[in-house]
Amino acid sequence: MKDLETVEFVETEMGNIFSWGKNDCNTLTLKYLDTVWGMNLHKEAYNKYKTKKGAISFQAKYPLSLSDLIIKEGAIKIPCTMSRMGDILIKQDVGFERSHICLGTKIVSVPENLETQIQNINDFNVFDWALRVT
Repeated sequence: MKDLETVEFVETEMGNIFSWGKNDCNTLTLKYLDTVWGMNLHKEAYNKYKTKKGAISFQAKYPLSLSDLIIKEGAIKIPCTMSRMGDILIKQDVGFERSHICLGTKIVSVPENLETQIQNINDFNVFDWALRVT
């Protein structure tokens, strides 16, 4: 677990404005995995789309789903209810996955057209699965 590094990463990202392909839920997650876990994934999606339709098109053409890409780098799939600080919570959307960084009973994400923020998790079952970097 890298709790302190996760908190420090979140603090640096808070308030950044939503932008498709630059600061959305998935580019934030990939940046987190690079910064805290030493992966090299952010470049895979950064600046590759500019709209929601573009994100869906990008995912359709990309050979792996977001989850599969992260699993390929060593993460394991776990039930959402077992999530803890630093895990990635995934919600399947039409055409692509939305990812969020778990902060225990909260998530950090970038809601569409808002800014990077922390939100409460009222029910872990609203997510489809979780990924844990090992």
